[in-house]
Parts: sequence; structure tokens; C-alpha cells
Amino acid sequence: MKRLSSGAFAALLMLGACPAIAVDTAPGEAALKDMLAKQKSWILYSEYTDAAVPSDRAQKLRFEYYERDTKLMGRWLLAFGGCEFEVTVTADGFHFPWCPPYNGEPALSFDPADKQYPFKSRNPRKLWLKAVD
Repeated sequence: MKRLSSGAFAALLMLGACPAIAVDTAPGEAALKDMLAKQKSWILYSEYTDAAVPSDRAQKLRFEYYERDTKLMGRWLLAFGGCEFEVTVTADGFHFPWCPPYNGEPALSFDPADKQYPFKSRNPRKLWLKAVD
């Protein structure tokens, strides 16, 4: 029996040829939905930067997430008013529509290794979501 070189074994893992050995670290939709809804509120940092974390100049927006029927809803909290939207949760993150007058639908990925900013995006305008106690 021939032995696989470590490079060939790694290539097989990357291609998914050994699904029993590969580990899926995504917590799944239900766990992410629960994580977002159980926290009282979140701060979304928004900034155009190459940095790995937001600076003091980052725009800060307060959000809360909650369940209504079987849907996860979000609310942008403002001093006067705000807006409500439906959140689409995926196996590895979530996305939501911006409130008017903003356009687009940012997507944030879950990073289990980052306890401070567990959700983030990697677009030219970076977003980080941080839980607020």
C-alpha cells in the first residue's frame, strides 16, 4: 500500500475527498440566530480601513436583534426613531438590508476565534459587530 505525502493528503482534504476527517467550524443558522437574539444590543462599527480592528474614527451604530414568529428581526436604534428589518441568517453569518437612505445589503461572517468582534465583513468598507452588555 502506498502512503500519501503530506501535500497530497492536504490537497485531498481541501477538495473535500475526506469529509469524515474535515471539521466544520460553522455553528449553523440556529446557533447564530440564538447568539444574535440573546444579546441585549450590539454596536456595528463601520470604517474604510486596512486595519484588522476599528479605530476611534469608525462610525458606531447600535442594533438589536430579536425573534418575531420564526424570523430574526433587527432594529437600528436611534435617539429618535430607527428602523426595523428582517435578518437572513446563513450557516456562517448573516446579512440584512440597510435602512433608508442607505442602499445595499451587507453580509457579516462569523469568526469563532474573535471574541471581541465575532461578526465582520471584509469589503472595502469594513464592518465589525460587537456585543454590548
